[in-house]
Amino acid sequence: MTTIKTGRRLLLKGAFGAALATWIPQRAFAQPAIRMRVEWQQFKLTSQYGSFRAAIAAMRANTNPLSRGSLQYWANVHVNQCPHGAPYFIAWHRGYLYYFEQQLRIASGDPTLNLPYWDYFSYATMPAEFTDPAPGNPLYLQRPGANVRSALDLAPFAATVFNFQHGTANAFEPKIEDIHNPVHDLIGGVMSTMQSPLDPIFYLHHASIDRLTHAWALPDGKGIPYSSNPYSAADSAPYWAGKHVYAANLTMQRYLTLDPSWLGVDYANTSMPTTLPPLASLSAQREGAAASPVLARPPLRSFTTLPARRISASRRALAGVGEPTFDEQSTSILLRLDKQDAAEVARVVSLRRAAGESGVQRSRGAIKVRFDRTQIAGTAGQGGFFYALYLNMPAQVDSPLERERSFIGTVGAFQIAAASHHGAAVLEFDVSNLLARQRRADFSELTLSWVRVNGDQSPAGTTIEVEELRLDLAFEAQPAPAPPLPKPPGFYRRRPA
Repeated sequence: MTTIKTGRRLLLKGAFGAALATWIPQRAFAQPAIRMRVEWQQFKLTSQYGSFRAAIAAMRANTNPLSRGSLQYWANVHVNQCPHGAPYFIAWHRGYLYYFEQQLRIASGDPTLNLPYWDYFSYATMPAEFTDPAPGNPLYLQRPGANVRSALDLAPFAATVFNFQHGTANAFEPKIEDIHNPVHDLIGGVMSTMQSPLDPIFYLHHASIDRLTHAWALPDGKGIPYSSNPYSAADSAPYWAGKHVYAANLTMQRYLTLDPSWLGVDYANTSMPTTLPPLASLSAQREGAAASPVLARPPLRSFTTLPARRISASRRALAGVGEPTFDEQSTSILLRLDKQDAAEVARVVSLRRAAGESGVQRSRGAIKVRFDRTQIAGTAGQGGFFYALYLNMPAQVDSPLERERSFIGTVGAFQIAAASHHGAAVLEFDVSNLLARQRRADFSELTLSWVRVNGDQSPAGTTIEVEELRLDLAFEAQPAPAPPLPKPPGFYRRRPA
């Protein structure tokens, strides 16, 4: 708790520190007063709207990257510390929004200011206040896209989704990332990069992801890790041990991000979406996994075939192609496995079927689709598009259930930027559980497809360059999960004493 108290002392040095002292808990995170985050369309009618604009204007004008009062500071935190496609994606951002929200209050001088969220399941087009180029509008940036309907999907909210975190089967966290990432991609501009917190819409987007997570978890936390006494760091479940790191002097105990109410946050609407927003006339004409009621499997294209080979002591390439083309055309490729490799895939899939959908996989081995040494081409770094990936896609996908049986994930400018911290990006998708659900018996031929999904303004020509696109067998030891502890009554919504 020391680091949080230190953060509090730093905040109290602000221009209106005395006012802040009235709302920052005197004992860190002890019974925080609940603050309500509301949807933008309601928020803009409140007195907080002016405070929010003033705060964003001040933080954009502050060019000191070492100052928490600048958007550049929060963009750098995101670049240096944010986990994407990994455990704690949701929890890390929950703490990030908490600290940023405090800074909004300091920058605005309004201690009542709460961060709003953008409910794109109700309003698929970005709020007009963010797209108005009027001089002096602090919410405006030039962006390729404003409509994100093609990024939306109801799969995370299916009744069968019980597990929570990356590394477990049929889990919410990776499924909600398959909405989060394409929203970044379709908006584009700085939102398609890891500097995305420079765009004010970033914070409404992440507040929306946080709200959707909270709505999914109610009323009992579902498969979120828990412990017999989740109210202190010492007694937290192993998953919640340690700290989220934002900067050298800005951290947070992980267990505090289990439930937003533990940080004094709730949402005006805590219901899960049950329908997608209506298709706009232009969107209805676009090809895309979420935008079309019937989706056809793309035609096969031929690229340089890669041989099966040992990559390392713990990894074998089963099949793949070299330098596949990613452009406006949706594409399928055929992956042919030799008899021995097909038998090894069948063994891994059989173990996954036996393990079921209940938790962390114990089997030693995973089948992964790997994009090796990947980079964005030309102006495609500005986003405005993404590709939906499928394995063994049927000839026609005419229902959400059909889509779920073959959908892998998405690839776009944002995902590549997130994976490019240390050179050309490597993207991996574990398809072991997907193959287990497909109930296939023959693994000698598999079909990998990518479907181009366009935004309002999409780039032409080559968008992504991949040195190798492969199906790999990774021999990665998976530690057996600890037996679940009895869930205490009211586990998820109880707040710390």
